[in-house]
Amino acid sequence: MGKYFFDRVRDGRAEYDYHGRIFPTPEKARQLAELIAIDLEIEPDGRWLGWAVDVRNAYGERFFTIPVRASEMACA
Repeated sequence: MGKYFFDRVRDGRAEYDYHGRIFPTPEKARQLAELIAIDLEIEPDGRWLGWAVDVRNAYGERFFTIPVRASEMACA
């Protein structure tokens, strides 16, 4: 079990997750990061495009970075 933090980052800017969440494996944390990125992708104003979700531990070590991409649904 480990505590993971899901920060939104872009070009030296960050919105930090100060609470974090506990997961049994890093893969479970990665799955949540992917869902967060998808959720940000479908924001109607597109303000999160170009950002990413950094997954870090309590020591600040980065495990994953999941980019927020343009949503295919935005074209629908």
